[in-house]
Amino acid sequence: MSVFARIRWGRVAVAVIAAEALPILALVVVVFVYGFTDFSKQPDALTPEEFAPVAGTWVGPIGGFVATFLFGLWAARRAGERPIAHGTAVGVGTALLDFSLGMLLGGAGDIHPVFILSNGGRILAGVLGGWLASRRRSTS
Repeated sequence: MSVFARIRWGRVAVAVIAAEALPILALVVVVFVYGFTDFSKQPDALTPEEFAPVAGTWVGPIGGFVATFLFGLWAARRAGERPIAHGTAVGVGTALLDFSLGMLLGGAGDIHPVFILSNGGRILAGVLGGWLASRRRSTS
């Protein structure tokens, strides 16, 4: 039986979607809160619409890494005998989904290095989540 046949794809799919949605939700919250702060009321301040891409440069990569790590760990904890493969699948799946959404919504403009680093970080985060799940199993 191949490695792919032993992966719980439903669990991986839920983890990928959740790991992509959580940073988007976090960005919405950050921009919403910014709109109510004194910073946004200053005469030379950015509007919430102008602030969103600036905040997204930080919230997206950092939130994406953290969310992918956590959901990679979640998917790998009950993965049976292949926790690292599950974490890796979550990382690769999240990176592919994020890249696809970025291309669809961002147009055919330049690809920023942060975008590449962010998606590489998501793959690494998934692998780390799977690895940590495998370490927890071996110490139990």
